[in-house]
Amino acid sequence: MKQPFILLVAFIFSLTSTANEHGRGYRGFVDTNVDLSFNQGGFGDNTVTVYYGVSTSHGYQFNRHLFLGAGIMYERHHPLSHNWGNGFPIFVHARTDWKFGRFPLYGDVRIGGVILGDYRLYLSPTVGYRLNLGGKSNLNFGIGMNFRGYRWSDEKTIHPQLAVRVGIDF
Repeated sequence: MKQPFILLVAFIFSLTSTANEHGRGYRGFVDTNVDLSFNQGGFGDNTVTVYYGVSTSHGYQFNRHLFLGAGIMYERHHPLSHNWGNGFPIFVHARTDWKFGRFPLYGDVRIGGVILGDYRLYLSPTVGYRLNLGGKSNLNFGIGMNFRGYRWSDEKTIHPQLAVRVGIDF
């Protein structure tokens, strides 16, 4: 079982020696994400909430390393244990792209708030890997954390979540 996975990873890494570097100008992103929130309740009641989402962000690439833009996301979580099953975070998106030898990597952070939903703060740092699709497009694979800030009655809390993101940039 591990051998096909290792071969797939080796194949993907071998294709990336020519990941596209963006110059100055417009740049856009479309991403899908899956976030896992591990909740510990009272009396050993442990649950996992899964967030599914799609986002788009658009902005300006200042040089081959620095992007700054803004975006919006639609997400839904399961199980639907809250009043809102959907969320619409809006965020500022900052990203940096680097190439280390043959490995094109990136780091980004999204910070903002939610216009509809049951949480208020949205913070998502991610690191990842870019794969050239040809032209000025890349396929991005990222892993990171999402931090969602909730307020229940008088209590404020932040929930960390494991985040996996796959998307394209153009």
